[in-house]
Amino acid sequence: MAFLPIRLFNAKRLAQELGRKEISSRIKGCYLAASFLLFIPLVYCGFFRYENPLWSWLSLYQGIAVFVITAWGISASYFASGGDDNPHFITEFTCLFVPVFFTTSLIVWTVYWVIFICFRETLIAPSANILEYQFFLNLYYVRGDLLGLLSFFAVVSTEAIGFYRITKLFHIVRSSSQ
Repeated sequence: MAFLPIRLFNAKRLAQELGRKEISSRIKGCYLAASFLLFIPLVYCGFFRYENPLWSWLSLYQGIAVFVITAWGISASYFASGGDDNPHFITEFTCLFVPVFFTTSLIVWTVYWVIFICFRETLIAPSANILEYQFFLNLYYVRGDLLGLLSFFAVVSTEAIGFYRITKLFHIVRSSSQ
């Protein structure tokens, strides 16, 4: 199989190429496959995720935040792409999704793991007297912990930053097509 030019680290260039219609259907299909093949192992191996306890308030807040950000992100991306006047939205979105969410996840989760490694003892097992502080009591009441809160911020910021970037890149796609 020949090397396929999938741009994992240059979403801006990809956006320009999409606007100029330089990406073939075959390459667009490769981006679709990459969107699944790259992220399935990363999500399910636990590298990009620490799970909050199921049915905890913190996991519920995270689910709601991801739902709202995703709904907003897809809508904003759709309208930034030209809305109903862009019959190529799905393929362009799929192509942009791969490098944007790959690099965003890589950066956000690298920060997560650096914080985790540097502050592991504090994040996993805070001392007993730490529960004297209201912040930690509130975390305790929502069945969360510092590691869960850190994960919450990583998941939510990955979604927010990713969709923001895709929306901005659609402006490049549109300006490159004119």
